[in-house]
Amino acid sequence: MRMFNFIASVVAFVAALFYLILDFPNLDNFNGVIYFLLMIILLVICITGIIFNAPVVPKSIKRVKNSY
Repeated sequence: MRMFNFIASVVAFVAALFYLILDFPNLDNFNGVIYFLLMIILLVICITGIIFNAPVVPKSIKRVKNSY
């Protein structure tokens, strides 16, 4: 389930970034500012989901010593 959430967050981030770049709003009017701020909030939510659901990479590998 955690991997699904990670993949969904990455896909949503890429899609939101794509639409933000493709359809950049006109910031001269209030509707454009609202749209831009909502897209930024969506990107921040996606980044938070990516950080929380990122696969854990072990920092150090424990090696077992064999004592004979």
